[in-house]
Amino acid sequence: MPGKPEPGHSRGRDDPVIGRTGRVTGRVAPGTVGEVILQIRGGSEAFYAYASDSRVVIEKGVKVKVDDHQPPLTVFVSPVEPAPPVPQDLPARSLIQDTLPHRPPHHSYT
Repeated sequence: MPGKPEPGHSRGRDDPVIGRTGRVTGRVAPGTVGEVILQIRGGSEAFYAYASDSRVVIEKGVKVKVDDHQPPLTVFVSPVEPAPPVPQDLPARSLIQDTLPHRPPHHSYT
């Protein structure tokens, strides 16, 4: 994916972000940029997030550990706790269907 940073170019062990834990606030998935909140420097900061394993999906609310950091605001993360099961996609419904009054089936008397 063009423009996507590659892991492994951080400042190393002296980086204060690597090894920290935080929570996913925007879904981390292949081909998308997620978001995590980390407690750092006396407050909390939001970082752009990619999964360290590019095949993994990390849902909102999952606790993660920072494996790599590309300053200023990009991190690569992995889940610390098991990820909740991903719900199966439901069939698409029109929002209009939910607003129309229910009509009984039409019966023909001919």
